[in-house]
Amino acid sequence: MTHGALTSRLATVVGIPVVPYTEQGDVDHDRAAQLIHRLVDQGVSVVTPNGNTGEFYALSPAERRAVLSTVTTAAAEASADAVVIAGVGLDLESAVADARFARDAGAHAVMIHQPVLPYLSPAGWVEYNAAIASAVPELGVVPYLSTTAIGGVDVARLLDRAPNVVALKYSVPDPVVFATIRASLDAAGHGDLLWIAGLAESYAPSYWQAGARAFTSGLVNVVPATSLALLEALRRGNADEAAELWRGISSFEHLRARNRSADNVSVVKEAMHQLGLCLRDVRPPSAPLDAAARDEVREAIAAWSPVTVAA
Repeated sequence: MTHGALTSRLATVVGIPVVPYTEQGDVDHDRAAQLIHRLVDQGVSVVTPNGNTGEFYALSPAERRAVLSTVTTAAAEASADAVVIAGVGLDLESAVADARFARDAGAHAVMIHQPVLPYLSPAGWVEYNAAIASAVPELGVVPYLSTTAIGGVDVARLLDRAPNVVALKYSVPDPVVFATIRASLDAAGHGDLLWIAGLAESYAPSYWQAGARAFTSGLVNVVPATSLALLEALRRGNADEAAELWRGISSFEHLRARNRSADNVSVVKEAMHQLGLCLRDVRPPSAPLDAAARDEVREAIAAWSPVTVAA
């Protein structure tokens, strides 16, 4: 697949699958494969194993690679058109090794987590992403950006150095800042970069207005049809339909976002558990919900049609 073709394929809902666990606490690979089949069968064409909803920082190096292999195999079984973006990150050596493993396992692209070092410099961010991109020139590269410390000039420098950067997952919760940085990239001759709204459905409508043509989603683990319907409403320019869909999921997304997203993954897994899709278990630094929060999840998803959540 050419990088141009990949960019077109990524202009959609980018699902971030959860990692299910067994009762013993190990990764449940059989259930993980079933969940990927469910997503692809219901219309999700792009998945990112080892994303944040996939508890990237809670998995061991061996587990991350095993999860990637399971997801890549299951996605290919479900559809020849399914696209896999492998999440990579941490120290540069590990990120490069995992990117090469992803290439060999059949992934189409890598999503590079923003470095967690508290002393992140713009020049260092460019160097980090460029080094990973150069190690896998065959793959598309999608940097993950969630800080205003990195501006349009820095992104342009990365694009000049790494032609296989096909998209940017932008997760700064400020549509005005997003519109500004995107305009600066357009002015610098990088108008073909695909912008992915990295804050999921909550910000998808506002970011769409500013030029994003894709958005990530953890919600797809629960209701794939709703996320895909929101995408189609945005594509058609049907603001009323998009607003109605947004209102229908706003309570659920609020539960995920409150307390600085402390329960982001836990809320998704709790909903999936209530629907019989997987266990509710999460690993530190996430924590399971208490009884009151579980009731809030039950109330938030009560109105959703059983058809949209069928396994």
